[in-house]
Amino acid sequence: MSSFSIRRATVDDAEKMASLGARLFAEAYGETHPEPELSRYLARSFSVEGIREAIADDGVTMLMAEDPEGSAIAYAYTRESPEPPSGVAGDHALEIVRFYVDAVCQGRGVGAALMRECFKDAKNRGADVVWLQVWKEAPWAVGFYARMNFSVVGSAPFYFGDQVGDDHIMAKSL
Repeated sequence: MSSFSIRRATVDDAEKMASLGARLFAEAYGETHPEPELSRYLARSFSVEGIREAIADDGVTMLMAEDPEGSAIAYAYTRESPEPPSGVAGDHALEIVRFYVDAVCQGRGVGAALMRECFKDAKNRGADVVWLQVWKEAPWAVGFYARMNFSVVGSAPFYFGDQVGDDHIMAKSL
């Protein structure tokens, strides 16, 4: 994809970000994370008010990639992580809470460009390490993070209703 832009989201983008986040999560995990818990999770995790509050938080950065028409095609949500999980080595950690790229834009450089912006933002905020949690059974995501030089440094549970997923903790020194 040769034409897209990346910018920091503002509180005015909360509705767009909430809609995009819910849609991309459902597309990525809807088949393996069934109803009715999927709808409950989306409502909790992607409420417009919750996204607005996160964007307004000084410890958070939300970045959004847009196509030339201004449609959101990807986003990243990072936040300060004063107590990172075991295995994440560094003096100042940032967590990549969410990182999603629309399936129609994957493999076109959008994700790599967005991740480089996350690294740049983290460095500007004084971080020396970034980390994230990713489902072990999502090889496309694990592979992408490995290509971006993240390494598996531990594991953690991911609670989704009655399901408990087994996630990798992956980290990258900056």
